[in-house]
Amino acid sequence: RFGQELEKLYGSYEILSSAIEVRLALINRLTDWAAEEDAARKGPKPETFGQERMVLSWVPAQLPIDGLAEALADMQWQLVAPDKLTSPEALEKVRFVRFGVTGVEAAFASTGSMLVVSGPGTNRSASLLPFRHIALIPFSRLYPTMEAWLAERRAAGELVDLLRTRAGWNMITGPSKSADIEMNLTLGVHGPKYVHAILFDDTRPVISEAERAEIARLMALDDDE
Repeated sequence: RFGQELEKLYGSYEILSSAIEVRLALINRLTDWAAEEDAARKGPKPETFGQERMVLSWVPAQLPIDGLAEALADMQWQLVAPDKLTSPEALEKVRFVRFGVTGVEAAFASTGSMLVVSGPGTNRSASLLPFRHIALIPFSRLYPTMEAWLAERRAAGELVDLLRTRAGWNMITGPSKSADIEMNLTLGVHGPKYVHAILFDDTRPVISEAERAEIARLMALDDDE
């Protein structure tokens, strides 16, 4: 149901059977998006100062997938996770980054919403600044409703501490939207224009033969280029 609700909000999603498959899906999504932007571009390619292969992210240890930075690096993508973006110099270093990837604190099937909470290593800029945002959602973080998540955190004795220690709470419900007085909807005005959720079973860490073959194929294609 989460995916169906997200699609109603102009987002997209895919469901995978294991955490390992997420690496390939993320690489494929970034590659497809980059190709899509290149094909849509009119005129000469603008100067991006080496940022066109960067992905704004949480620190790797806070992402729900191990080894993601290394897997992306193998395909010439670079995860960047700035601690703070409070100075012009820091902002300039990610000014042209088009893609962002984060985990979530929780996701809610009833509305297709994702709760992203900022804290050490989980800078909110990764889900707000890029033009395209990918959210990695393990099944263990998926709840039927926000009320169900609150009840679980309260029962575990974690809710009060969580509310006190985490400063920035963002509820993301599809791409950024804005409308004029005539209700003409525009996407991507105040945040990402594209939001893609990758949901996966986080209880199956073993790499499959199919994934091994796909990794080998991608590496071979990259070598040919």
